[in-house]
Amino acid sequence: MGRLRDAWQALTAPAGMDSRYGGSDSVSSDGWFVRMLGGGKTSAGTAVSEYSALYLPVVYACLNRIGNPIANFPLEIRQRVGGGSAAVTEHPMSQRLGIRPNDYMSSRSLRKTTQGHALLWGNGYQEIERNQKGQAVGLWPLLPDRTRPHRIEGVLEYRTNIDGRTFRIDHADVAHVMDLSHDGYIGYSQVAIAREAMGMAKALEQFGGKFFANDMKSGGFLLHPGRLSSNARQNIRGPGGERKAAPENPAAAVEAQGGLDNAHRVKVLEEGMKFIQTTIPPEDAQFLGTREFQIAEIARMYDVPLVMLQSHEKSTSWGSGIEQLMLGFIRQTVLPWVEATEQEYNWKLFTEEERNKGLFVKFNMNALLRGDMEARAAFYKAMFELGMTINQILALEDMNGIGADGDVNFVSNNVQTLERAINGAPAPNPAPTATVVEEPAP
Repeated sequence: MGRLRDAWQALTAPAGMDSRYGGSDSVSSDGWFVRMLGGGKTSAGTAVSEYSALYLPVVYACLNRIGNPIANFPLEIRQRVGGGSAAVTEHPMSQRLGIRPNDYMSSRSLRKTTQGHALLWGNGYQEIERNQKGQAVGLWPLLPDRTRPHRIEGVLEYRTNIDGRTFRIDHADVAHVMDLSHDGYIGYSQVAIAREAMGMAKALEQFGGKFFANDMKSGGFLLHPGRLSSNARQNIRGPGGERKAAPENPAAAVEAQGGLDNAHRVKVLEEGMKFIQTTIPPEDAQFLGTREFQIAEIARMYDVPLVMLQSHEKSTSWGSGIEQLMLGFIRQTVLPWVEATEQEYNWKLFTEEERNKGLFVKFNMNALLRGDMEARAAFYKAMFELGMTINQILALEDMNGIGADGDVNFVSNNVQTLERAINGAPAPNPAPTATVVEEPAP
């Protein structure tokens, strides 16, 4: 059993929220860990953390574009047999890995959760639950803001905080998925690296919201030729149209006439007051263009093509070179995360004896072809001509084989050996020639 499972189950009691999966408190009361990972205000004046970054639509979309394929790829345990491999069904994780890695989560939920942690905090952690034989029997997510590797006197361990208690876990029992790292033990937080770009995107959203809340008018000041009388102050109406005494500050008094509720009301500036606009209008500041640029900045950070984020600004549209774009996205963005997960699983999920038997974990990325019938048919045709059997092709489509006849290998007549290509085909036997016998003249 996992050493944290009992503690986790105790925290899921109906009396309170599960702090292992729900809360967003920092490790310490003063929040030093959150600030270290990128919290605090940016130069744009907005605070950005791994939690608040998720409220930016472009960040949420990037996490979906990368996390969904990894969560949906078929995942299974296989064993090397000869020059190929075969599916393993007798291992305790054979069914759990691709369907239910623990009693509370589907394989898709666990993988997407861990990948989301890796894309926000730079680190995705899973505790490996083992039986008495040391075999993996379950996987449990660990919160990235409460888990961290520690290397002390040459020994690496992971420490995680649950409900104020610190648990130590051997490094062999934690699958740790990360990307770029400074020391090789903990990954960089993408939000911490791009916090200024995300802070500006957040500031643009807040600016746009306040702009519309203020009747789509920029700020300024009121110019009065003299002193504002008490009657003029009392005549300024509030948001509900009621008369109310205005504060001593005339600008604050007139500000009460703004807001969405008063967007179409008539505003009155008494006693010759004039409104002087001082800030740059949004169209002059290229407000929409700046927002598009920040979307591109964040998409660049996550290596996600803009067209996949429904942003067609200066980019190809769906249907124009989309196949090459998708192949590039899978190879450049998704594949590195797949390989990082496979390497962790292949080393830590299995005992030394199981690794010696050739057991390994494999994501079936061929599932991407299922959405394209023509590409799938072309792939199977090419592989059939190179020796893949009919039963092997049917197995990739989750279809039953056709018996022993389906295990026969075929090769194309157009394929020849290298030796034959170099030396040439043997010359054919010459055809027999007819012998002409001249008969004497009668």
